[in-house]
Amino acid sequence: MSGLTRFLVTAYIWYVVLKCAFASFVFGMPAAILIPRWLDPERQIPHRIGTFFWGWMVWALNPFWRLEIEGIERLREGGPYLICSNHQSMLDVLVLMSLRGDFKWVSGVRFFKVPMLAAYMRITGYIAADLKNPFSARGILDACGDWLRKNVSVGMFPEGTRSLDGRLGVFKAGAFRVAVQEKVPVLPVAIEGTHSLLPKGAWTYLGDSPFAVVRVRVCKPVLLEELSQPTSSELSTVVRRRIGDTLAEWRGTEDVYGGGTSLRRGRVSGQTSRVNSNRV
Repeated sequence: MSGLTRFLVTAYIWYVVLKCAFASFVFGMPAAILIPRWLDPERQIPHRIGTFFWGWMVWALNPFWRLEIEGIERLREGGPYLICSNHQSMLDVLVLMSLRGDFKWVSGVRFFKVPMLAAYMRITGYIAADLKNPFSARGILDACGDWLRKNVSVGMFPEGTRSLDGRLGVFKAGAFRVAVQEKVPVLPVAIEGTHSLLPKGAWTYLGDSPFAVVRVRVCKPVLLEELSQPTSSELSTVVRRRIGDTLAEWRGTEDVYGGGTSLRRGRVSGQTSRVNSNRV
C-alpha cells in the first residue's frame, strides 16, 4: 500500500472514530443528565447510545474493515458476567462495544482525564483503574462488585495493557478476585486482527491492505463450580487458556502466549484442570 493510500485510510478512520465519539457525547450526556436515576438506575441509556455510535456506526461507516462475530448469544442470554478479553490495540474497545451488551467498563485512569470523554464515562458509571497505584485495587474491586450485585456485567482487559507483539500476555489474578467474591461466571472474549491494524504505540494504520477482517468470539462462560480450586489465580489461568486456544485455532499455531509464560492445551503449570478449554 502506497504512503498516500495509507495516509488517506488513516485520516478517514480517525475522522469516523472522532465523529462517533463526539456524537456519543452530544447525545449521551443530555440523556444521562435529563433522565432521572429512578428511571435508569443502571445508566443503560447513555451506555447504549455509546454502543450505537462506537459499536455500530463506527464499523458501519468504515468500508475497509469487517467484523466477524461468533457466540454473541452467550452475552445476551445470561449474566451478570465478568467479561474478559485479550488486548492488542485501542480498537479492541470499539470491538467489544460492537457486541452491544449492557456492561460497565473498567478503564485506565488516563481516559478519565480527557475532556468530554471523562464526563461521559463518569456519568455512564464506568470504573477508573489506576494501575500505577496499588492502593486503588480495593476501590476498583468494590466498584465492580457494586455493579455485579445490581445484575450489571463488568468488562475489562485482564492483561492490563496492550500486547506489544499480538501474543497473549499474563492475566492479572487480582482482576478475577471480584468474580470469586461475587460468585459470577467469567465470559472470555477472544479478539484477533486488531494488532496488525493499530498496534501499541502507533497512531497510523499499518495494515498491508486497506481491507481487513477482525474476528471476535464470545467463548463459553467459565463457571466457578467447574474449577477444581475456585480461586482467582486458577480462574485467570483457565480464562487465559480458553482465549489462547481460540487464538491458536485461528492462527494455526500454539505460539500465542507471551509474557514469559507458556501454556499447553489442557495443562497449566504441570497441573491438569477439570475445565475443558476446547469447549468454546
